[in-house]
Amino acid sequence: MKLQPGFSPRFLTLSSFAFKLVAVNILCCAALANAQSSNSQSSKTSIEVSAGLEQDSNLNIVELDQNSHQSDLAVLLGAKVDGKWQANDKLTLSGGYSFTAKTYQTQSAYDLALHQFSGDASYALELCTLGASYHYADANLDKKDFLTLQQSSFYAAKLIHDKVYLRAAINIQDKQFAGRRERNAKNTGFAGDAFIFFNEGKTFLTIGISNEDENAKLHELDYSANTLKAKVSHQYLLWEKQQKLQAGWRYMVHDYTGVNPDLKLERYDSAHVTELEWEVNFTPSIAVVTKVEYSQYSSNLSSANYSDTQTSVTLKARF
Repeated sequence: MKLQPGFSPRFLTLSSFAFKLVAVNILCCAALANAQSSNSQSSKTSIEVSAGLEQDSNLNIVELDQNSHQSDLAVLLGAKVDGKWQANDKLTLSGGYSFTAKTYQTQSAYDLALHQFSGDASYALELCTLGASYHYADANLDKKDFLTLQQSSFYAAKLIHDKVYLRAAINIQDKQFAGRRERNAKNTGFAGDAFIFFNEGKTFLTIGISNEDENAKLHELDYSANTLKAKVSHQYLLWEKQQKLQAGWRYMVHDYTGVNPDLKLERYDSAHVTELEWEVNFTPSIAVVTKVEYSQYSSNLSSANYSDTQTSVTLKARF
């Protein structure tokens, strides 16, 4: 199991595509829209609801280094609302709330419910855009409190000739685990992303790199991490339906600084994650999204050494 969301401990990481792709995508699209629109005040609100099914080949909890070697089918439910206010030609304010739930047929110990809140303020200068954002996530596992995470980010971004979008950010995180105080941690890091647009913005390539240092209550859980990622997205018209195809890859390394008592040495993890997503819009408001994600986790700690494949189909309605 991975909590899917918007920013990044290892679960909300795998948003290192959580804020590092989802939120950056939003900022990137907003930058293009702002570059092409008038400078008058404007506001916009969007709502999305979704329902679907997901088959997971190996139920796991990345944050706890647990995997079950069991597969199961889950019902997916989601809802989110996002708002944006262009206060003037320089100041943009935005915020949102999302809820996602994953309920398995037989393995209820892996049932997940996640609430996320976010807020963002950015100011456009002549040289670049400066901004700050705050994200809060509250996760329940098997209907019990599991994890709360807060992230504050400060970033600088630049759109160059409506073709290249660059963004650099400093991220500060605080993680609190219910009943597992030894895993409570502070995390600081930086991230850099570059978007390159083609085909009048219908196609883009993004590459990114990030680094983070985490200090946990239990010294053996302290680590330094590096992530490299890439993604390509293409929108097109086929069968008289607007469609989008995306392919992504990321590589992560976690180098632990404390000696693991089971290993009698320092722990070292790496992961390769590959994903493919296909979205078909049957109407301007209704879409079906099919996604396949394969993850290969490698570690000298046996419980963190495994592979996982997730396949899902989701129906989305946007208003």
